[in-house]
Amino acid sequence: MAIFSMLCSLSLIVLIILLFLWFRARRNKTESKITGKILGYAAGFWILFLALTVIFPTSDSNEASSSSESSSSISSSSSSSSSSQSTTENDILAGYSAKELKSYNSGLIDSLNEDQGYANNGKKEYNASLYIDTLGYSSRGLIVKVTSEFASLDKDSKTVVGQYAQKLANAQVVLQGDNVSEESTPTTQIYYGAKKIGHSKLTNGTEFKWEKA
Repeated sequence: MAIFSMLCSLSLIVLIILLFLWFRARRNKTESKITGKILGYAAGFWILFLALTVIFPTSDSNEASSSSESSSSISSSSSSSSSSQSTTENDILAGYSAKELKSYNSGLIDSLNEDQGYANNGKKEYNASLYIDTLGYSSRGLIVKVTSEFASLDKDSKTVVGQYAQKLANAQVVLQGDNVSEESTPTTQIYYGAKKIGHSKLTNGTEFKWEKA
């Protein structure tokens, strides 16, 4: 407690004064009322209060320690929460306003048209874009509508087209000014006309389940 700290300081001051007077009397060879017994008592009280101060720290120290521990706990909790709640592409897109979503989908179509232009000019790495008729994000996720030629592809090639659409969606999020992991993918549904023919898996967003023809 604070009182023990104060008494410890006072007893030390008294002890120092008594020692000073005792040494001065001895040096001047004069009689002193300060005996060794009195000095012993003074030293004993100082040691006692010093021990009590160590055993019972001041409330300020306890509060500081408690505050430090609380701050550390909050910081640790905040860090843990932050790492466990990593932002996904679905989280970002679901948080867009109507205006932001309109801008996003418009940019998505522009990117698709640009890639299809590259494919038509002989750049084979963009060929998957030619099987996509249109795409956009809604409350149901990323909706990809494919061309009639899509039906002639095998399952692996269809998956490549689905993944290509996801990459376009991912890249557009970045172009909108938001940060997202390259591995993050939106929930994706594939349509031919009004018929749903496939969708991304919940366990792994880059894998697809295709409906039987």
